Amino acid sequence: MAQKTSTSNGMGRTRFLSSRTLLVAIFLLIIAALVPRLSSYLEDFGFTWPLTASNDRVDYTLRINKFTPNQYQAAPYVSNGYFGQALPAEGVGYWVFQNEDGTPALNGWPLDQDRATFGTISGFWNLQERVTHPILWENVARGGESVIAGIPDWTALTVSTSTGETYQPGVSPHTVVDYTQSQSLTDGVVMTNVTWHPESVSTLMQLNFTVLAHQNRPTLGLVRLDLTLDGPVSVKVRDIIDGRGAVRSEFHEKGFEQKSRIWTSVKPVGVGDTTAYIVSQVQFLGLNPEETDLLAASRKDATGDKEHMSLDGSTIAQSWDFTLAEDQRRTISIIKHVGIASSDAFPDHTKTIAVDTVNSSFEESWEDLIQEHSNSWAAVWDDADIVVPGDAEVQTMVRGALFHLLSNSISDKETTPRGMSQNSISVGGLSSDSYAGLVFWDADVWMYPSLLALHPDRAKPILNYRQRLLPQALENSQLYNRPGALYPWTSGRYGNCTGTGICALYQYHLNTDIAMSHWDYYLHSGDVEWLKDHAWPILKSVADMFAEYVVLNKTTGRYDTLVLGEPDEFAYYINNGAFTNAGIKLLLGEWAPTAAKLIGQEESISANWSAIAKGLKIPYDDKEKIILEYDGMDGTVIIKQASVALLSYPLGWKIEDEQALNDLSFYARTTTPDGPAMTWAIYAIAALHLHPTGCAGYTYLLQASQPYLRDPFQQFSEQRTDTWSWSDGSSSWSILEEYFGTEGTTAAFPFLTGYGGYLQIFTHGFTGMRAESDALVIDPVMVPQLPEGIKVRGIKYRGAVLDFDIGLQYTTVLRREASYGDGHVVIRHFDTYFTLLPGQKIKLNTRRPDLTSTSVLGNIAQCKPVRSESSGAAAAWVAGRHPVAAVDGSADTVWQPLTADAASIIIDLGGTRSMSSVLVNWAAVPAKSFSVHGKIGDEWMEMLRVEDIKISSPYNPEKVKTVAVPKGNTTEVHLEKKWECRGVKFTIQGTQGPDKVSGATVAEISLV
Repeated sequence: MAQKTSTSNGMGRTRFLSSRTLLVAIFLLIIAALVPRLSSYLEDFGFTWPLTASNDRVDYTLRINKFTPNQYQAAPYVSNGYFGQALPAEGVGYWVFQNEDGTPALNGWPLDQDRATFGTISGFWNLQERVTHPILWENVARGGESVIAGIPDWTALTVSTSTGETYQPGVSPHTVVDYTQSQSLTDGVVMTNVTWHPESVSTLMQLNFTVLAHQNRPTLGLVRLDLTLDGPVSVKVRDIIDGRGAVRSEFHEKGFEQKSRIWTSVKPVGVGDTTAYIVSQVQFLGLNPEETDLLAASRKDATGDKEHMSLDGSTIAQSWDFTLAEDQRRTISIIKHVGIASSDAFPDHTKTIAVDTVNSSFEESWEDLIQEHSNSWAAVWDDADIVVPGDAEVQTMVRGALFHLLSNSISDKETTPRGMSQNSISVGGLSSDSYAGLVFWDADVWMYPSLLALHPDRAKPILNYRQRLLPQALENSQLYNRPGALYPWTSGRYGNCTGTGICALYQYHLNTDIAMSHWDYYLHSGDVEWLKDHAWPILKSVADMFAEYVVLNKTTGRYDTLVLGEPDEFAYYINNGAFTNAGIKLLLGEWAPTAAKLIGQEESISANWSAIAKGLKIPYDDKEKIILEYDGMDGTVIIKQASVALLSYPLGWKIEDEQALNDLSFYARTTTPDGPAMTWAIYAIAALHLHPTGCAGYTYLLQASQPYLRDPFQQFSEQRTDTWSWSDGSSSWSILEEYFGTEGTTAAFPFLTGYGGYLQIFTHGFTGMRAESDALVIDPVMVPQLPEGIKVRGIKYRGAVLDFDIGLQYTTVLRREASYGDGHVVIRHFDTYFTLLPGQKIKLNTRRPDLTSTSVLGNIAQCKPVRSESSGAAAAWVAGRHPVAAVDGSADTVWQPLTADAASIIIDLGGTRSMSSVLVNWAAVPAKSFSVHGKIGDEWMEMLRVEDIKISSPYNPEKVKTVAVPKGNTTEVHLEKKWECRGVKFTIQGTQGPDKVSGATVAEISLV
């Protein structure tokens, strides 16, 4: 058994079985016995229990059955953490996505480059003078901008008829008569099956493409075409390495060799000592010896075929002719083995590495190569995974989030100075040049935490990258006459201060973010030697920089930070940013001093660190008990993304729950819905642990994902709208005009930052996991909308591998026998400590805020199942404003129908319940009228109708600047009699808001 001890410092919730807990336990047992009956109620109302889901039964292969070319949101990709490649709807080949007018679609700031099926190698950044849209023009004169360069597209296999009609990207859609494309979230394999009917022939051709980036062989890409033909027919097959993909690269050399092998090489612009080689060798299966000889004899260098080849210097191609004379059906298979290597990771004999990759692949059968690839991925999922057994939709989303981060990360097992594991993760990964492939704080704060928890070997390259660039960060600080290290806002190959990578008047919190990620790695690993050799130089250098950066205010006696930006990108050129200052206080007051003592470097603790940590200002409204985002902020603020909400998590700034809840309530209501996905993930984590009642954590979980997912492959986009602008003249957006120009920009895609935030809801939200110096702190919590709970498998902590099984009633934490360490680890649940050895587990009560009380006393609707009752447009809601928000117990979330027409939601009360009053919190935008119907027997009976809703909290220009959590407009009606009903239909119509298109907002409907 695990050892348990208890402390009695009076802090935290009760750890022992109180009478209240016992009643809850008995209640849950009764509920369990009534599940069949409750299920029948749900069926009566048109509900169904969530689809059964487990990692064994969910189909993780996403598909589209309609040919949808020229849509980047529908483009899958392959990636293995070393290289990646986006794919077109046609399955293989290079394509530039086009607008309706035929002009290239652009990929936005900072390059405004064409959006295309991009592919690159980890760390393949170039060197150029400037970008299209620099942030700080005075830095442009320095030059030295380093953005991601592309490599030639290596996937193309084209098929042409004898008349020259070709299946390739841009093929005529009406010749595609049947189509399926799929991407596996289990092993990353992309398959495209096409029935093609060329206009020039009378028969159909079946083209089945399979593409993958090999998980176990990081320099191997594979393309297979299974080509089914009905004779008589003649076709030409081309293997192309297309130089058009090598954007911002320069051609080096190429070759046409024996044995069906071609190769090419490119260098990133401006980087003469780095070269990438792409070697392709083709194998044919399904031919008899005579056909094989004829095919070999037909092989030609097709590079000069101007009708079918790009003119880029790095393009190279080979072709073969095949004739099926007899009137029969035949399938031939064409396998393209591709070796991809860069001198960054392989400085010696780079081309040989690529050639050897192809040679070794050629020695294996296709089946063995695929099995090896699948086994490697299976080992990754066995190591760590997240399972949501009660909800197939959420299960698919969380699997997708983890898959995309894993596909774009690689294990830290390379030893070369700039090897495979030295390059962090860019916003769009290896198959996108969104944000120019630059590294932002997104990697350190958003992608890193869940990787650290589940796959620390894949999180480590994020740290390795910052460590590699520390010497440049030291030089950056000297540019501004400061000691220590100053990391630029964006960075590529070098980490110097540039037009995009500004080092002054910017979001200085990046530096504490980097320090925090290193400190967190130590807390998770307990590796003091690593702390000394790798983390301490960064902690010390960043601390020294901030100790000089802050300014002593002689009037107040406190320290200030001046002219900076917060995580909220609307908050620029402000003073005393709350998140920035809190990070500095923790760095100087806790992280760096504690690290110094652990490694015996106490003499390195600067004398002023402690004074700064104690005296640095955090802006605060004493009356309303709200932390201000920055000095001078008032109630008119609109924020772009989470900022103050980051103080509790992930920063770990210790504030009272009531204080943090005030902050969440205020900022959740002032966040623009057009902000990025990860904001709502932080709100979900905060709600799960701060809300004393209700289930708003689930509402935010939906808000953090559904508006940003793009079908068919459920990839995250950065924004709800893929193209956004600030032409409305909003002053909040004007800050960003300096970055992006006056026309706005397009969203990053795919957006790995969003995946990272979403994953943290599971790894750190539902588990409540925080690594601290004395123990792994946990606080398991669950919402009723996930009736079978969640399982977070494979959390790594100080030599232990932990599996969390969080149910509605109980949580178990099991330490696996297969841990990579055998010493005990300490788990803390509030004030109770447990020690776990391999094979031991603990069992805890799962915290259930939805069962503790209701936000409105006696509300029988809170956290009950709810759905939209309407049909057509009236059934839809504004993105992120889900029906569940109307019953989640929080006034910070809202349901908002898409139109102002009549719209209804149905609330299942779970049985016959009595009610005598209705209270509606409309938030900012009341409806014009509403009605309430009760389900009595088989009939809906009208219980209430209000035709003229009064505004209870009108706009007051004198109070608009006051920082306070708004109360919202409310309507309370006492019914003429007490009603007994099984369900309630709540219908609203019209809006009293300035936007007459969208519907009214409903923060909460309470039935008492």
